[in-house]
Amino acid sequence: MKKKTLPLTLFAFTVLFSLLSSTIAFAAPGGEPFFNNFYFRDRWVASDHLVATPGVERFYTWGPAVGGNPEDVTLEPYKESPGGLRQVQYFDKGRMELNQPTTGQVTSGLLVRDLVTGQRQDGDNTFVTLAPSQTQVAGDDVSVNPDAPVYASFKNVITFGTPDDHSKASTPNAIINQFINKAGDVSTFTPPEQLTIGAYQGETGHNIAKVFQDFENLRGPTTNPATGQRLENQPVYTDNPTVNVFGYAVTEPFWVSTKVAGTQRTVLVQLFQRRVLTYNPALGSQKVEMGNLGQHYYKWRYIENNPTLAAPTAIPTAGCLAGSDTTGAQVQGCVNNVFPPAGSDLTVYGRLIVSGKVITGVPMTARFSFFSKTASCTSGASGSDGVASCTVNVTGDQANVTVEVLLTFNYNGVNYQNTLEFMPK
Repeated sequence: MKKKTLPLTLFAFTVLFSLLSSTIAFAAPGGEPFFNNFYFRDRWVASDHLVATPGVERFYTWGPAVGGNPEDVTLEPYKESPGGLRQVQYFDKGRMELNQPTTGQVTSGLLVRDLVTGQRQDGDNTFVTLAPSQTQVAGDDVSVNPDAPVYASFKNVITFGTPDDHSKASTPNAIINQFINKAGDVSTFTPPEQLTIGAYQGETGHNIAKVFQDFENLRGPTTNPATGQRLENQPVYTDNPTVNVFGYAVTEPFWVSTKVAGTQRTVLVQLFQRRVLTYNPALGSQKVEMGNLGQHYYKWRYIENNPTLAAPTAIPTAGCLAGSDTTGAQVQGCVNNVFPPAGSDLTVYGRLIVSGKVITGVPMTARFSFFSKTASCTSGASGSDGVASCTVNVTGDQANVTVEVLLTFNYNGVNYQNTLEFMPK
C-alpha cells in the first residue's frame, strides 16, 4: 500500500512558513480551486477567473486542480529548494512550481521533457530515470485510443536545450504536412487543412505553427488578482508567454490521428517545454487547446511509475530477515520475538526493496496499535544490507492481545508500507 504524500520535515516546514504569506491550502471565492499558497492563486485568477463567464470565449490556462484534492501533492523533492523541497500544485493543464519563495516566482515546469525522456528532474542537475510516458498527447484516454501517439512517440524528434540533430531550419509560411504515428515514424501526407509556419525559435531550432503562435499571443479580458477588477484587452498568457506559460518549442508541428470524443480525427500537435498545444479542424471557433499536461504528468509520476507492492512478507518463525526477496517492490518486516514477555524491549526490523533493489540509507517508522493504544519509534538510516531497526518497550501492551505494527519507508517521495503482528505474554 502506498500513499501519494511527501514528508514535511520540521526544517522544511519552518523555512516554508517563514518565506510564504500562506502555505496552507485554502478555499478561494467564486468557485475557484483550493490553492497551496497565494502566489498560485494570483497566477490562476489572472487568466482563469473569467473563463466561462459571459463574453469570454477561451479555454482554461490551468483549469481545475487534479483530483480536486489539494492534499494529494503539495511538496516535491528538489535539491536546490529550501529544505530540499519545492512547493507545487497540479492542475489539469499544468503544474505550478514556487521556484523562488522569497520573490514569489511561479513557473509551470518543464514537464514535457520528463514525460518524453522518462527523466524526472529532482534538482538542477539531479534526475531519476523512469519509463517514458505511455499516455496519449491528444484525444481520448489511451485505454480507448490505443493507436494514438503517446509522449514516448516523440523521443526521436524532440529537442531540449540548444539546437541538436532534431532541430530544423526556418521555413516561414511553409505548409505543415508532416505526420507522426505512435511508433514515432514521420511521413509526409496531405493535411485536412492548409496550416502554415508562423515563427521560428532559434533557441531550440524549431518552427511554430502560426495557429499556435497566434494562440500564445492571445489577448482578452483578465483579472487583477489583488483587486478582482476585470481588465480588458490584456495578454492572456502574461506579457512573456514563452517564459511564464509555454516555454520554447521542442518539436516541429505534426499531424496525428487520434480519437476525440470517440471519433477518429486528424489533429495538429506541437510539443513545447511547458505545454502541449493541439489544433482540431473539427471544432468550432476555438480550435486550439492546451493538452491536459498536468493530469498526464501526475498520472505518470504518481501512478504509472509506482509499482504495486508485493504481498506482505510473513514474519519468520526463526531468525530475522535471513534473505531479501529481490522481485518487485515490498517492505520486509519482522520482530526479534513474536511473543515478547511483559516489561521487555521489542526490536522491529524492516527492509525496503524497490524494482528488485535493496534500498539503503532510508529511515523506517514503526507505528504500534491495539484497541485505542498507539506508540511509535523511528530508526536511523537503513544500513548497507538495507536493514533498519528501532526498539520500544512493551510493558504497557496488554497480554495475549495481538499488536499490529505498521512499517513505513519514505523513498523518492513515496510511502512504502507493510504490517506485521506480535502478541505480548
